[in-house]
Amino acid sequence: MDDVNIDNDNNNNDDVEEQQLQHEEAATDQEQERIVTTSRHLKINSVLKRKETFPLRTRNKVDVLVQEFLNKLEDDIHDMLCDNGEYDDEYRGLDCNRDTEEEVEAIVLLFPDVLTRKNQIREYQDVDAYDYDEDEEDPFDVREFYPIQSLAVKCVGFYKDFVSNVKAVSFIPLLARLAIKLDLFEEEERGGLLCQGGGNKIVYNHYNVLENLMHSDLTYRSDDACKREHHEAVDDKYLQVLIQLRKIGLLKKEDIQKYNLILKLCGEYGHFSEKRFRFLIEWDPNALLISPNFNGSRPTIQRFQTVFESGIRYFPKKKGINLLFGAGHNLHFHKSGAGNRYYPFERACTGIGYEQVMKVVEDTLIRYLDTPINVADALLSAAVDENVHLDCVYFLLRRQPDVLVKLLSSSSSASSPTTSTLVDATAAGTNDNDNHSINNVNSGDLIIRKRKRG
Repeated sequence: MDDVNIDNDNNNNDDVEEQQLQHEEAATDQEQERIVTTSRHLKINSVLKRKETFPLRTRNKVDVLVQEFLNKLEDDIHDMLCDNGEYDDEYRGLDCNRDTEEEVEAIVLLFPDVLTRKNQIREYQDVDAYDYDEDEEDPFDVREFYPIQSLAVKCVGFYKDFVSNVKAVSFIPLLARLAIKLDLFEEEERGGLLCQGGGNKIVYNHYNVLENLMHSDLTYRSDDACKREHHEAVDDKYLQVLIQLRKIGLLKKEDIQKYNLILKLCGEYGHFSEKRFRFLIEWDPNALLISPNFNGSRPTIQRFQTVFESGIRYFPKKKGINLLFGAGHNLHFHKSGAGNRYYPFERACTGIGYEQVMKVVEDTLIRYLDTPINVADALLSAAVDENVHLDCVYFLLRRQPDVLVKLLSSSSSASSPTTSTLVDATAAGTNDNDNHSINNVNSGDLIIRKRKRG
């Protein structure tokens, strides 16, 4: 037994000695390479310094080689800023874990033209195999982007899908600031932040940098923990960029609505970026109230709860609750090709389930008991607004059944047009209560109540 232990100790000692020897050899090789490189640099400096003492042919050759060197170096810098490789050994772009802002600024100041030089990406487009004529049609579409646009998203794969560029996105404020300092773009383009992407045809991604900072990756990974970690990293990185741009005045409050940033953030089919959403809504709560033609993404509990809770928080009297049932708001509204309207409540019930949706709604309202809803105003608004689903009327009446009596009694001296409209709208639904009750809404079979118009 002792002999076996002695042999094991000897083997372990031999392994340790071998590893130490390898480390020493590697250190020696690195030092030798450093010495050789330094010697080359010194020799090049000496050649350039003494060039005028050389024969004519040598002087001309030095000029040619210097120009070639500068051209290749500039090309490589541009490639680094626009790298669209995967995050593996092939990726040679900027990396915030390796490169510093000081290093990037130093090289850009020497080669400023790289910031206004576009990068071309050939993306395969779907072409009908039966109609395709290779002599007349090109199956590829050429997209062109400035380097600052490539820092927000990367085009990867054969079809050039857009994914988040987590390693390089943090350099966007620096490049924008340098471009403004060097006067490389028009003033209204803000250092390239507002330049649009483009191609030969109508392409999916024609957004500017601010819009691309709303990007979220698809849930393409199989491990849930890995997905969460990745999406949280994306949300954190992109949020920090938005904060920096705001601090230096390159992200303005009016940009949120002008470029529909909330719409694009909620419309991503990937992970819902809650941190970026809260940052933008806290800055401009009115962005919740815009009503675009929103082709909504897949509903999730997190997305629905966060947006509805924000509506109640910032607009507790009536608009917040109407967001739940209003057509065109940011809770997942979209309008189909046939012209049918899908309301947030309806779409959420379809995608998530009626019981879960109602639990989110009730739990949210309970958390905001200190800012109670003005049921009367909300009810009147829901009754007369054609963009608010009639389910809103039923929902409010169920929560406060006596509100209608109070409204009628308060206007007993004269029936106002608004109250009359409320009575008509409520009666229209009540007369057909068996078929149109909000209780009939469930996750698999939604009944859409249509307003009667005179």
